[in-house]
Amino acid sequence: MCFQLGRLDRALALLKPLAECQDSISPLACAFLADACHHAGDRSALAQLLSSRSAWATTPEGRLFAARLSATTDPEAAVVALRSLAEGRHPAQLRRMAGFDAAKLLERLGRYREAWSLARQVQGATAPPFDLQRFLAPLQDQLEALRGGELQLNLPPRSAGEPAVGFVLGLPRSGTTLLEQMLDGHPSVCGLGEFQGLNLLCRELGRQTSGTNQLAPLSSQRRSALARIYRNPAHRLSDGQATWLVDKSLISWMWLPAIAQVLPGSVLLHLRRDPRDLALSLSMAAIRPTGSLGWVSSLDHIRAVVSTHLELLSLALERLQLNHRVICYETLVARPEACLRGCLDAMHLPMHEDVLHPERNPRVPITLSHSQAREPIYSSSVGRWQRYEWLFGDEWEQLAILSCG
Repeated sequence: MCFQLGRLDRALALLKPLAECQDSISPLACAFLADACHHAGDRSALAQLLSSRSAWATTPEGRLFAARLSATTDPEAAVVALRSLAEGRHPAQLRRMAGFDAAKLLERLGRYREAWSLARQVQGATAPPFDLQRFLAPLQDQLEALRGGELQLNLPPRSAGEPAVGFVLGLPRSGTTLLEQMLDGHPSVCGLGEFQGLNLLCRELGRQTSGTNQLAPLSSQRRSALARIYRNPAHRLSDGQATWLVDKSLISWMWLPAIAQVLPGSVLLHLRRDPRDLALSLSMAAIRPTGSLGWVSSLDHIRAVVSTHLELLSLALERLQLNHRVICYETLVARPEACLRGCLDAMHLPMHEDVLHPERNPRVPITLSHSQAREPIYSSSVGRWQRYEWLFGDEWEQLAILSCG
């Protein structure tokens, strides 16, 4: 739990004695400890673990982390080791992690077509089938209801005395981790990361409520009960001092009518990114392609979801008259102060210097962006898609214009 909450110092302290035990829990503890060291960027601790636990170091998990450790000094050898794991008879997620790590190294070596080929191979071997139309159907229902003016909500005022909530609305790999980490640096803000509160609401309201079912106005009693389902665990994660909570749940963009009713006064920060960079990042990352993220394993699926995401958010934010800001990732990394001022203005908070230094945040995000969040803001990932321009036709250009102009 400490690891999931980004409290890596505490997680490391708890895991080290477990990894040193000579019992059945040790291999599992070693795997968790190695992952915590990897997320913390503690290469010396990872090297020590591999050298002191030689039996575990020969397991597939140990070999994965040994290859990650050698990637900076001998990337060619690391690629060979990682490809061997990706092509072996191991659990799917381990093969994905090894394969995409190898693809990332191939890209760093300038072998772009080989990197893309490996990423496609890994996706094909490890991603389960995904029904895109079933995923999009409730979102299309919501779009139709919004277009037809069927949504007649009597939105309540914000509850006095409760911390307000800011939602970072964005698809995976669009910069949501960066923006949430930046806002978390403000003394009046507590970042919740990929908080599961909306998943709790989803289970309470029913699985298909991202469609028209969620558009029916809720009674005040029902709203209060649902708000407690979200707020009670959120309060346990916060320090009790913050006047704002910031949630970067990846399903929040599908739930705006419910958010408007259950958490009135919320600020919506819609983060957009060039869909070509977004698609490439999604296609070459070890995201688990299951549930609501099953679409990440296909470029065609990604394009369809990005298009729906943009259309639904534009319409819902307008029709629901929600307090929101639109932020382009490219502008965020180029002019971070101006973007953060806009976000904080929407939250009625003053500017604070710490929001411009996410690398100083002691809470390490447990997402695929953990290494980027430990560094000062950079823009080198902007335009990455141009190395793979053969993948993107005119339809992607039109989508890029819709996304950030």
